[in-house]
Amino acid sequence: MAKSIFAALGASAPSMVFASEFTTWQTGAGLAEGFRLLGWDVAEVSSLDPLMRTKRNDLRVAAKILHPAMHRSHNQDIVAEAGIIKPNVFLTAKGNYITAATLKKLRRDGIFTVNFYPDRDFDHSSLPPDALDQFDLVATTKSYQMSWLTKRLGADRVAMIHHGYVPTVHRRRAPPGSSPQYLWDVCFIGNASPNKLAWLEPLARRFGDRDMIVAGNGWSKLAAGTALAPFVFGSPLHGDFFARATEHSRINIAVHHGAGGIEGWADEVSTRTFEIPACGGFMLHIDNEEVRSLFDVTREIDVFSDVPQLLDKVRHHLSNDVQRQIIANAGHARAVPAYSLHTRASQLANEIVTRGGLSG
Repeated sequence: MAKSIFAALGASAPSMVFASEFTTWQTGAGLAEGFRLLGWDVAEVSSLDPLMRTKRNDLRVAAKILHPAMHRSHNQDIVAEAGIIKPNVFLTAKGNYITAATLKKLRRDGIFTVNFYPDRDFDHSSLPPDALDQFDLVATTKSYQMSWLTKRLGADRVAMIHHGYVPTVHRRRAPPGSSPQYLWDVCFIGNASPNKLAWLEPLARRFGDRDMIVAGNGWSKLAAGTALAPFVFGSPLHGDFFARATEHSRINIAVHHGAGGIEGWADEVSTRTFEIPACGGFMLHIDNEEVRSLFDVTREIDVFSDVPQLLDKVRHHLSNDVQRQIIANAGHARAVPAYSLHTRASQLANEIVTRGGLSG
């Protein structure tokens, strides 16, 4: 009886099993919302449920011991959910811990397998090396990965779809037409890396008398003993608090992790590229062709290419409140709703349909 009920319910709408992290501010949550708005039925299998995430050392030791069993459980949960729902599509964001055997099973059952891949490279211990070949479609957010993926999988199994923001979280809070109450002059939110420090530490030396905030994992250790240390907030800022800090900062710096991985790839854009303007923040972004294809530089955002230019641009925009707010408003209008994860879900759905993911 249960199988016939699910078959009847699924007859009127496309369906998917989606394995990801679904915390409200994350990519998985935004894509799931987007597919539901398109009329899809989405069954979520959280990759956090079987994986112990904690800061307590004793529990981290226990989690490390239990990881193999947890990973098996995650794959079993995916197969079980797919067996009940019998979806058209299996979707994952990045595909952590999902094995090739699980994906082969789904494909044998006629389920179209999709990986929306938002990371810089593929050499991660959480991504089984043979699993990538079992996706019918890999939609990368990184244009520089397209050639590599096409050689490995073929052009018919690869697509390029940019990052996006979660509309219910990354949004303006100030009333329309009003200016936010600024708490900081310069803001950076993101995990620490030497490349980011190389950009931000000169800012701290030059503008040490201004209000700055640097928030994210790893900054307390990396910035220790530098001019940046006094401005480090000792915790990440996610979701609503990321949005608040962004809107309440006069200038939001967007730089990326730096080159790395086997291929030596380096990001030109990231989720921050879209989240900052969506929150109403003024964005000062590292200059490159890709960000220029997304925003009108000097009208919707501004950019910099080296440290002296970064310092000069910060000085200029801190001294020109009205112009800076006009640019921030134009950047917000560009990003919302065009660069949301709801829009990305629509683009991904089109790629799935084009490649026969809903055939039958």
